[in-house]
Amino acid sequence: MKNPTYYVAIFGKPDPPEKDNVESGRYHLGIRGTGIPGERGDIMLLYCTGGYAEHYMSIPGIGIILTKTSDSIYYRYLPLVNPILKDDIDKYLIDEDKKKFSNIRFNSYWLFEISRESFCAATENISIKWP
Repeated sequence: MKNPTYYVAIFGKPDPPEKDNVESGRYHLGIRGTGIPGERGDIMLLYCTGGYAEHYMSIPGIGIILTKTSDSIYYRYLPLVNPILKDDIDKYLIDEDKKKFSNIRFNSYWLFEISRESFCAATENISIKWP
């Protein structure tokens, strides 16, 4: 059993079928060959940009990676009781991760790795809304 790798998955404005909503359990990355990051059991903070009106500039949930294909990552969506707001996210990330996060654009869809330290700080006092 390996330790998970942590990511932030950026969701811009949803536009199915290629840009799913955050609750869908599918993160479409487009055709990237074998270069899709993440393995089963890895964990994603699911961040919605300003272009995503329903979850404007917040992390409404966590995704646990289940599987992936050549163009998508499939995950188990775990909604948070209270979303993590962008201003709070900036407080939790270590400097290296903060630099990555500062490059987010209004409607972008991309995925980047963050440290365990940043993930733990961001999620330390949050609760999951279990079904």
